[in-house]
Amino acid sequence: MPRHNQQFDSSLSLERRLLVICCAIACAISTTETRKWASEAQQYLELLSKIIPKVKCRVESYQNKADKPVSVEINEKTSLSIEPIGFTRTPLAWTKKSGNAQMLPTFTLLVTLPAGVISAKDYLNNRYIDVSSEKIGNVEYVWPNGTARSPCLRLVPPSAKRSPKFQVSLSFGMGSIDWIPKLRLVPNRSNIKSKSVSMKTQRYNHSLVSDARHLFEDKHLATLAGCPNVEATLVLIQIWALQRGLWRNHDGWTKENVAMFLFYLLRTQKMNSRMTPLQLFTVVLQTWADTNWIGEEQDEATKVVRAAHSQTTQFHKSYDSCRSVLVLPLEDSSEKETIQQSELGQLYAQQTEESPLSDCDPSTLISAYASKKSFFLGPVFLDPTLTFNYLGDVSPNYMKLLSSHAKKSLKALIQPRTSFSFLFMLPARFWNQWDLYAQIPTERSEDWEVYSRNIVEKIELALGNRIRGLRVLSTGNGNASNGSATFDEFPTQPVGKTGGSEQPLSRSPTGTNKIVIGLSVNPETSQRAVDRGPPSDMPEEVEEFKKLWGDKAQLRRFKDGAIVQAVVWNDRQDELFQNEGKLNGGYVSKIIKHILRLHFTKASVQFSLPTLLSLVDGVASKKGGPFDDPYSSHQDIMSAFNSLSDFLRKNSQPPRPGSMETNELGLPLPIDAVEPLAPCLRYSELYPPVPHPFLGGSSVDTKKVSGALLSEPVLIQIRFGSSSKWPNDLKAIGAAKTAMLIQLAEAIETRAFKDFEGPVHVSPTYADVGFRGYCFRILIRADPELRMLRGLSKPSPLASAMQVELTRKHLIGSRHHSTIHAVHTLHPSAASVVRMVQRWLASHLLSGLISTEVVELLVAKVYSDDEALLEVPGTLQAGFLKFLRLLANHDWAREPLIVDPRGHIDSDCLDTINSQFEALRGVKMEDGLPMYIIAPYDKGGLFDDTGDFDETDKNDIGSWRPSVDSPEWVVVNRAVTLAQRSYDFMLQTLKGFVESELSAAFNESAAQFKAYDVLFRVSPEFVPDVTSSATCDTLGIVENDAGVSESAYTRSMKDRFAGPKPLRRKLYRNLRENGNESVLPVWRPVSELVEKLRERFGDVALFFYNESSPEVISLLWRPQTFKPVAFSAMTSDYARPIGDGDWKSDSLIVRNERDLLRDMSQYYLDIVTTVKVLDHHKSPAKRRKTS
Repeated sequence: MPRHNQQFDSSLSLERRLLVICCAIACAISTTETRKWASEAQQYLELLSKIIPKVKCRVESYQNKADKPVSVEINEKTSLSIEPIGFTRTPLAWTKKSGNAQMLPTFTLLVTLPAGVISAKDYLNNRYIDVSSEKIGNVEYVWPNGTARSPCLRLVPPSAKRSPKFQVSLSFGMGSIDWIPKLRLVPNRSNIKSKSVSMKTQRYNHSLVSDARHLFEDKHLATLAGCPNVEATLVLIQIWALQRGLWRNHDGWTKENVAMFLFYLLRTQKMNSRMTPLQLFTVVLQTWADTNWIGEEQDEATKVVRAAHSQTTQFHKSYDSCRSVLVLPLEDSSEKETIQQSELGQLYAQQTEESPLSDCDPSTLISAYASKKSFFLGPVFLDPTLTFNYLGDVSPNYMKLLSSHAKKSLKALIQPRTSFSFLFMLPARFWNQWDLYAQIPTERSEDWEVYSRNIVEKIELALGNRIRGLRVLSTGNGNASNGSATFDEFPTQPVGKTGGSEQPLSRSPTGTNKIVIGLSVNPETSQRAVDRGPPSDMPEEVEEFKKLWGDKAQLRRFKDGAIVQAVVWNDRQDELFQNEGKLNGGYVSKIIKHILRLHFTKASVQFSLPTLLSLVDGVASKKGGPFDDPYSSHQDIMSAFNSLSDFLRKNSQPPRPGSMETNELGLPLPIDAVEPLAPCLRYSELYPPVPHPFLGGSSVDTKKVSGALLSEPVLIQIRFGSSSKWPNDLKAIGAAKTAMLIQLAEAIETRAFKDFEGPVHVSPTYADVGFRGYCFRILIRADPELRMLRGLSKPSPLASAMQVELTRKHLIGSRHHSTIHAVHTLHPSAASVVRMVQRWLASHLLSGLISTEVVELLVAKVYSDDEALLEVPGTLQAGFLKFLRLLANHDWAREPLIVDPRGHIDSDCLDTINSQFEALRGVKMEDGLPMYIIAPYDKGGLFDDTGDFDETDKNDIGSWRPSVDSPEWVVVNRAVTLAQRSYDFMLQTLKGFVESELSAAFNESAAQFKAYDVLFRVSPEFVPDVTSSATCDTLGIVENDAGVSESAYTRSMKDRFAGPKPLRRKLYRNLRENGNESVLPVWRPVSELVEKLRERFGDVALFFYNESSPEVISLLWRPQTFKPVAFSAMTSDYARPIGDGDWKSDSLIVRNERDLLRDMSQYYLDIVTTVKVLDHHKSPAKRRKTS
């Protein structure tokens, strides 16, 4: 069924898709009578229930290092008891892996310790946890919630022939909590030796109650088994959370948590079981998004601070803000009534009123949980007795991310056309979700969870609105552990017998002693250089500010007259690259390093891919030169363009309005506008031009300069005002354009205008002039010529081709430039990603096969995709990785790529684009452009004189046609494969925080070169830039002969400026060569050679080369090149008989490889030195090599 028919009712389409999922869930959920694996699971559980009670407890004495020696004596007849808990009691647990968010079905059993094991005071000082671990002995356990001292056995049934279908989690807990005084578990009580109540004491209190969680969960979970829609909603939530890296996290919501939350929503009548799964799912998202889980300010407007502002939001947060406290109501009761009936709540209120522990104790238990000053953990969702917090293990960091994704998903539901894919199909795990990654070492003795939460809290406070969010690496996010993880990525570790104070309560859930944090950078605020403190009349806040920043906070006077404490970050300390602030998260990394050194650890903090910027930026220095700062180089070119534009428009106007006198340039028409077209005028040039001394540029610190420019001329076009002076013939218009170019060149040469220097070259279609050190190529856009071509009733093939070429060059080129320039201006790192991609394509010999315009549109899609699950990239590394992911994962055969940075394409246009794409692709999905990319300027219809669309043409206005050149399928498939390989390598490097070379992602290996059919070795005289070579293995920072550190970008810029050795010229301070041949405006012999070879032999072979460093030209024969064909006059070129016998009687011929190579040699004389023919049908020893 065509896509546009499927989307006739998008909302209904989403319901149908969810219905399919629900049917799949129903098939996955099975009973013990209908599924073989379920029968096996039931037998296995029955076996465990018989074995475990036979385990006898014995007398044990041990040293409790946390308190005092304890000797426990137990009746030897006492045995352990076992019972299922959580979902194991309900049919919801009997679900195949496919219906369980790709997680192995886990049956949870609780082994309750005999009453004689636990003493009356064992709830103090970690003694209960040590008792349980000592009595169990040495076991192999998992810590899904980060616990290090509460063992949890994982049992996987043996299966020699097939993979396991289920597993059993064997927990150890208590049968009752009656032995613990009730008030010992409230937030303001500490049960371990501590000076005050803290996060650590409250986590321990929660761990005590967690071992009896079955008392608070099980009876409620069983009631959900009879609600099919609720069961389906539960699975939908798992899929939704899994795609976002929010499932199976050690500090996140569990399946039991979600089920209890659904039960809460049912009891509070916020939803009912008769709702559809989509409606129930929407209610869950809405509640997640609207509830103030951790006491944050709800007014988002206060968080919008631009980079130019010096005011931060660190001390604008309300210290009295309270979190929302959810209470599971009793049956036929409301939350309020349940709270009033709570025995623990009444006991707490009475004790606080009669003998409070401190003056600041909240008056009620609910207010104690709600206050951020008295409860330091995360969200609160209490059982009806107010004893157990179902979300006690959930961190504030996780809850912020969950609420953020819920808000985005609610917005996506408004767009039914793409909501299904957005909600359930797009993956966004930890390693591809964030802009910047930091690895922080910790001490083994630290309580990992408390330590990591303190770090996150301090970093969030320090960074303020410089970041959009952050997340600590948890389980369930890919290869998170150090290799010890087996099932479901939960690492295992043997339990030691030593406990007490020497062993922390929690360890890293990823199996290492390092904290990994991912940060989403806010490009608008990350470069804010000043953090301004609170006013002096707020002494408490001032002290907090100084305590946060340490010696970095200094008293400063601002322009508004205020004298306050402030922190300034615009020094170049710790900056590795010239534009690191613009490309790598502003001052985020610098602030993180300062905060960690001041408050936590002196150990060095590692950031991901630290040397990636070496390919597109120079090393940081106080005085950046023209070879070190690409951003400044682009701005210098734009400044020169603006000056040239002002000069041309000013000197083409008549001396007086209405005067018949000739203007300064002698042009018959005034220039109305000068439009940029070159990539370097939108920050997209990999190696931007440097002002050349022979073209009017300032002198550089070098003795020799190139006598030729290796960069492309800066392409611009001039437009004249409307006039009736244009002729009415196409040939005459072409001649008039050439005449005006000649007149412009003569005026520049004869009148010796300022800033013009060097030779002026004129061709029939353009003129090259030197201005302020740059070579500008000037085109003339004649709108009457375009109107005349469009007005032809029966245009000839030549006229049609001319119309397409001029429209693409003048109209589409101008619109494309303005679209991309807007993206690069809004997102500073986007332009550098384009440059990085050009470097990547060139290193894989794809130069000229994928145009710069295609690269720019792909990057613009990454930075402006409203349907993307992830935030807009805030750093270069995030943008480049997301580009590789887009290129590798987009279905080019079945889906168009629609780029709409400014939201000009509405839903009707989207449906039209998809319909036209399907009609063009055909049934086999093989027709049309391989890369079907649609931009806002690709809408059909006529252009008016200003380049805008003429809405009066209603016949063509609804059509959309791609205007950028697409590579052929073989190139697209090769680029997709290379993108996936490079993405995998860089992701692995990112995970390991390895400061290694990135050459594997930016190089061609020897094995890859052997895959080609012919290799043409280019003479070194035509390869001045060896750093950009496809085989260069030094892409990082190295020291030059003078001991100065240089990046790969700087080395390439210097080599390109010096040029090829035969064309280098000496540069004198007081004497400059002058003459028309002093400098060649364009020098690209290898590129022109490849263009001629592609034009002449493109039907039989593909040519690959690296434009930046063309050491080798590689050739691949097309599959049909050497297929036998019947002899005819049209197939006689380069032909030879196929047989070795009597060729006269043989009517089949085949192309002669040697004849083709001999004909190619006529084009590459003096450029190629060696030709190597690789015959893949023979052994390497028989491969031929000719000179």
